[in-house]
Amino acid sequence: MPKAESYNDLIFQLGDLARDRLAGKPNCPRTMDRVYRAEEALVARREELTALEQQMNDEDAVWQDYSDQYQAERDRHMVVVKKWKKAVDAVETQTKELRKRLATRKADLRYSKDSLEKLEKKHADLELTTRDERTLTLSRDNVKKNRIQQMRLTREVENLEYDVSQALTPQPGQPGAAGIVAHKQIIELDEAMEERKAAFEQSMAELDQAIVDKETEIQAAEDYLDQALFLLGEDVYAQRIPDAQLAPFYPRLDRAE
Repeated sequence: MPKAESYNDLIFQLGDLARDRLAGKPNCPRTMDRVYRAEEALVARREELTALEQQMNDEDAVWQDYSDQYQAERDRHMVVVKKWKKAVDAVETQTKELRKRLATRKADLRYSKDSLEKLEKKHADLELTTRDERTLTLSRDNVKKNRIQQMRLTREVENLEYDVSQALTPQPGQPGAAGIVAHKQIIELDEAMEERKAAFEQSMAELDQAIVDKETEIQAAEDYLDQALFLLGEDVYAQRIPDAQLAPFYPRLDRAE
């Protein structure tokens, strides 16, 4: 004895076929409007996903171009550095601790900026949610204290950057001056690369998460469209709308489980 067909499967197939057969016709059920809206939403989500993927590809292409240019320029300067290696090594030894201190203070400044931004947001939220003047005063003072600390760190970093720049600037007629200048340019290139790489990786991570979120939205939109087609199928079956291709489903559904 043949196995009975599935009612749910047949209803979905009927709705899917009715979408093509009845769209725009006078006997089109009102549930077709739900299908149209579901399709529009799905198309919009897919277009948004395509735009995100294109943005990721574009940013990756820009990064690759930048990386190639960085490497080519670095290699060009390195030829000069190697030619005047002894002079460059001497300057490197003299500036090593200064540059290390600069890197540390730059990291402190980045942390300070992040902390201040969070404190300012927290204070703005407090101003909207509390009237306790003591709490607001403490928060306001904390923000002010961190702003002053950030200003001091900014000045310190600027002074250290000046000191490093001066230490890496050869005196007129200094032996190996060309190598020292090339060494300085490599340092600047490496610092710019480090910042650019961090920004690129953060952007890629954000885009990757946005794509994951959009794919979840697409799955939800597809599920909603399936539900709309199912409801359309039930509507068509209930009305037994006359149509040469839809009619064969009705007796099959009468027997389905």
